Amino acid sequence: MFESAVQGNATKTSSRNTAILGLLLVGSAPTISVVSGFVFQVGILAIFIFVLTKIWVFGLPGLWHLKIEKNQFSWSPANRGGWGMSLLLGGGMMVVVWGAYFLLGEQMLQPEALKAILDPVGLTVPWKFAAAIVFWVFINSVLEEYVFRWFITSKIEQLIGGKWRSIFLASGVFTLHHTIALAFFLEPLGVCIASLGVFIGGAIFSWLYLEYRSIWVAWIAHACADVAIFTVAWNLVIGF
Repeated sequence: MFESAVQGNATKTSSRNTAILGLLLVGSAPTISVVSGFVFQVGILAIFIFVLTKIWVFGLPGLWHLKIEKNQFSWSPANRGGWGMSLLLGGGMMVVVWGAYFLLGEQMLQPEALKAILDPVGLTVPWKFAAAIVFWVFINSVLEEYVFRWFITSKIEQLIGGKWRSIFLASGVFTLHHTIALAFFLEPLGVCIASLGVFIGGAIFSWLYLEYRSIWVAWIAHACADVAIFTVAWNLVIGF
């Protein structure tokens, strides 16, 4: 009986350590990508790092889930519904983003700084920027849900338990690299407001995932928010 208890504790410790290691390896990659592109502004090298980190954060969670933790593959089906709730919350976020832009845009934004960051990688060209927006809305946001909601949020839930504690901590991880990027083309007030918005958005996405257990449900709200954000970005960079 004593040996069984010891083995059980050892298994729990090993599982916990594995979850922590997975979190560190996956959670740090987006920040590395943002730092290379925005802090050091290394041009073409930043694109290479961006692509490499995307491959890393896409491949590692699945490999970890299947090979390290020996779990089964899943397409994360929306068996519990949630589409209407996600659309409602996503629509609300769109209204908030556009409202903040029209009310505070001039005080918050630095369009020339944003253009200076995007120009070296060609994203001030309309068709290239449009292609990038399609990628961010329909591919990158799915990837972020896969990474931040399915892998990171569920791993945090496994480590600390409790829905809201997991939601808030996962949202903090999600906000970090966004805040670093925002600091390069927003005024300090804008960074604070936008970072709060990202945190709240991350909390909403995490709640949707934990409530309905599907990244696709959470992605609908995320895509709505991204459409609103990139509408503003298009107006700043290209203009209507």
